[in-house]
Amino acid sequence: MADELILQIKATFAEIPSASETISTWLTKRNAPADVQYFANLAIEEFVTNCIKYGYQDDREHVIEIRLQLSESELTLTVVDDGRPFNPLDAPAPDTQLSVEERPIGGLGIYLVRRLSDHMEYLRTDGKNRTTVHKSITS
Repeated sequence: MADELILQIKATFAEIPSASETISTWLTKRNAPADVQYFANLAIEEFVTNCIKYGYQDDREHVIEIRLQLSESELTLTVVDDGRPFNPLDAPAPDTQLSVEERPIGGLGIYLVRRLSDHMEYLRTDGKNRTTVHKSITS
């Protein structure tokens, strides 16, 4: 049976470090491997930052839910937000052959999360984006 952590944070950049710290502590207490912890923090940073930067068209307070499920074999991480529809699976891969100076800004974080995950899903229901990534745990 999977162990679960659910966080609800305000959609502000100031909330990201605290959420990352809580997640890191939770994963450490459960002996999650370093690569799984790195992946979780990268995914949170990327998805929450993108949501805050691009997801909202108003000044209302919004809440982002972060849900982690950890089993012996897998980490499942889901981010739910009520921002504009955005399917990260549709985001084009960046041209990594271009030099840093030539490469347009954006897209690299989602690309890295997609590459490091074993499986990624997106669903838009009830006016909310639900992005889920799965990362296998190897012994």
